[in-house]
Amino acid sequence: MAKLFLKLWVLVLLTSLTSYQIQRFVFSWSMDETADSNINERFRRTYVMIEEVLAPFPVSEWPARFERLKTRVGSPEVLLGPSQILTLEELARRPEFSPEVLKLIQSPKPYSRDLPGGFGYEVFRTILGTDNVVVLKAPFARSRPILILGVFTPTQFTWLVESSMYALAILFWLRLFRRDMLTLDKAAGMVGEGNFDFEIEMGKGAALYPLADSFNKMKHRIGALLNSHRNLTNAVSHEFRTPITRLRFRHELAVDAKSTEEKDEQLRAMNSAIDQLDDLSTELLEYARLDRETPTLDVAPIDTVAWLNELVDEARDLSVAESRAVDIQVHVEAESADGDYRYLSRAAANLLKNAVRHATGLVRVHFESTGGKHSLHVDDDGPGIPAAEREHLFEPFTRVDKSRDRQSGGFGMGLAIVKQIARWHGGSVAITESELGGARVSLFW
Repeated sequence: MAKLFLKLWVLVLLTSLTSYQIQRFVFSWSMDETADSNINERFRRTYVMIEEVLAPFPVSEWPARFERLKTRVGSPEVLLGPSQILTLEELARRPEFSPEVLKLIQSPKPYSRDLPGGFGYEVFRTILGTDNVVVLKAPFARSRPILILGVFTPTQFTWLVESSMYALAILFWLRLFRRDMLTLDKAAGMVGEGNFDFEIEMGKGAALYPLADSFNKMKHRIGALLNSHRNLTNAVSHEFRTPITRLRFRHELAVDAKSTEEKDEQLRAMNSAIDQLDDLSTELLEYARLDRETPTLDVAPIDTVAWLNELVDEARDLSVAESRAVDIQVHVEAESADGDYRYLSRAAANLLKNAVRHATGLVRVHFESTGGKHSLHVDDDGPGIPAAEREHLFEPFTRVDKSRDRQSGGFGMGLAIVKQIARWHGGSVAITESELGGARVSLFW
């Protein structure tokens, strides 16, 4: 709003200055055509009167006689202020009176010039063929013609110029708005048709640039959400199909079972498939909740040593439960960090679980903090993750083929949840190559 106001103010200022210059030029042009001719007629009788009064007296008495004449006659238009008699020699000593100007003063026609600042003007003319110059000063502007360009009075002309300039300025301003509004309208139509593969091109100096920038961001967000939901729908249908197929197959085997032991075995398999469906539903609902809303974070200092030791103990229990001999090492460089304890614990636990499940025998946890920015790195010595597949792992139901598949546990939701939690904390998550030979997953906030 401030930028828009500033631009409009500058436009109004430039319009006012342009209008002033146009009026000044026209007034000057119209006055210059008539001013010199008017001066001869206006002051001719005044100079004749002065010469008739001074002619009978010696030149030495002229200054005193002229002063008395001013007080007696007191012409309201001319003989006011510091009107006086000077000699050409006195004028020649002033730098503003060049020889060319002195020649004009000695001519039969009066020579006039504006006073400094434009407040009135003064007229020069020699009298009675002598070197004495009568200087008449008037503290008002030169006379203007009654009509400007033969049509308008000065007031009408001023109103016409100013209103026309402001109308043109407003027209220019509205044209820019109309152009940008048409661009936004076209973009909205394309989004309504489901086309998100475009960018609104608008200069940063445009009045509607903030709106266009917000529209581009909104478009990217909507496109990403639609694409995410489309992929999520495909992934969910695929993930549910496998346990449902297993459940139907086991049910048919249970119906055809010849013995109680065989039927019980099929029922246990069916129960395992049901548990898998239940776990999948829980993960899906949790991710949907995290993706749909941004919670109010309870940000507070966290004792990083106690926090990571607790998470590592849980990861060791997981390793033992899965009959895996994994050594977990912890290195903490900062004793505290600001964040939401519950959500950061969820994110760090997901990273540790992934590392334990895919490690050959060693997992290393490293926490550091610099300038209020925190980093949690989890390394494993497993097979690693190809660079081309790392970014896709943050999408729901995405797993790396071969060693990091469903057989090692999980539905591919862990890193997607970590990404959401990192985003809430104004941070990010990244996968790189570990010094241990496997993968390093880093959480930044």
